[in-house]
Amino acid sequence: MDDLSIIELFFQRSEKAITEIKLKYNSLCMKIANSILLNYEDSEECLNTSYLKIWNAVPPKRPDSLCGYLCRIVRNTALTLYKATSRRSFFEKYEELSEIYRFGETVEEIMDSNMLGDYINEFLKKENPKTRHIFILRYYFNMAVKDIADSLEMSEQAVSSRLMRARNNLRKFLSEKGVEV
Repeated sequence: MDDLSIIELFFQRSEKAITEIKLKYNSLCMKIANSILLNYEDSEECLNTSYLKIWNAVPPKRPDSLCGYLCRIVRNTALTLYKATSRRSFFEKYEELSEIYRFGETVEEIMDSNMLGDYINEFLKKENPKTRHIFILRYYFNMAVKDIADSLEMSEQAVSSRLMRARNNLRKFLSEKGVEV
């Protein structure tokens, strides 16, 4: 079933919408949740919560991209669950980015972080599509280098090299924008 039909089922408040969205996106959602939570049971809980959230959000929302909207819900739900369970391994992957920018906790630092997000989006739009895809898989979907390499049929070394070049290019881009790096 296509996404527009599934959205229409949500607007009709048909429980078939959840069944169809699970059939189409459950595997992707599980991969996103499990890459953050690293625990199958927690990932299952995350997906159940996410399906409830999308049920409550559509309607009134009518997402342009059902997949993107659902993935964002799953990712944010997994991050919230992760923080609640106080695990630390997820943030180890972000040490790679912390070499470029220190994410702070004061209001001013958080505002700077929001502006940083806009800069990163601007930077990614200018990147090679494959590098952009790898960057997003690593830092947005929190995928391991090995999983990225497998899914894109590349070597782990090639993925790591692209990520390193992207981080270096991002550092240069942010510096040019006046961001302290």
